[in-house]
Amino acid sequence: MSKKISVPFKQNLKIEGDLHINKKSNTLIIICHGYKDTKDEPVIKRIAELLENNFNVFRFTFTDREKPFLPIEKENILAIVNYFSDKYKEIVLLGASLGGLSVLLSIDNSLKINKLIFINPFVYFFKKVAWRFRKMLILILISYPFVKIIRDNLDFYFKSLKPSSITIPALFIVASNDAKVSSIHGKTLFSQLGSKQKKLILDENIDHGLNKEIYIKQVANYIIDWLK
Repeated sequence: MSKKISVPFKQNLKIEGDLHINKKSNTLIIICHGYKDTKDEPVIKRIAELLENNFNVFRFTFTDREKPFLPIEKENILAIVNYFSDKYKEIVLLGASLGGLSVLLSIDNSLKINKLIFINPFVYFFKKVAWRFRKMLILILISYPFVKIIRDNLDFYFKSLKPSSITIPALFIVASNDAKVSSIHGKTLFSQLGSKQKKLILDENIDHGLNKEIYIKQVANYIIDWLK
C-alpha cells in the first residue's frame, strides 16, 4: 500500500514522494536517489516495494533534479526528516550512488536520524578513486572561479564533508566489482565514518545500478537483516 505525499518546502515548493505503508512497523526508510534520477526509477520503486514488507518507505524526487545543488538536497532531506519525525520511532536514511553523498552532507547528529545506509556511494570528487571522471572534474575546476552554482556546490562540499564526526550506526553495501564507481569510495568512507556501529558488505555479484532483479533482492535482504 502506498500513497502520494507532498512535503512542504520553501517558496511554495513541495517535495513530491510516495509513502509505502507498513502499519506494523515504526521504522521509516527514506530513499535518496542518485544523480538526475527520480523517485520513479525502476530500481528505486522495486527496493521500496521489497522493503515495504517489513518497514515504511518514503521515496521522493529532489527538487533540484534538473540542476543538482548539494545545499538544496540537504534542505530537502532535513525537511522530510522533520515532516516525519513525530510519526515514526526510527528514521533511516538510505543513499544510493551520489544520493549517498547527499545523505552524508546532510547529517547532524542532533537530528532524529537513527541509522544510515549507503549503496555504492560516490563521495570523493578529488581523489584518485574519481579519476575515471577526470574530464568532468577538470571542467568543474576550470569553471569554479566563474560559475556561481559550481563554486557554491564545491564550497559546501568541502565545508560539510566530515565523516569522522558522524556517530550514527551505518550499513555499507558495496559492489566490489563496480564498473562505474570504484568500490574504494565505499570502503574509504566506511573506514572514516566516526560511528562505532557500522557494517561493510562487499558483494562480488551486484553491479552499480542493481540492474538485475536478483541484485535488488539481495540488497533488500541485506537491509532487512541489518535493521532487524
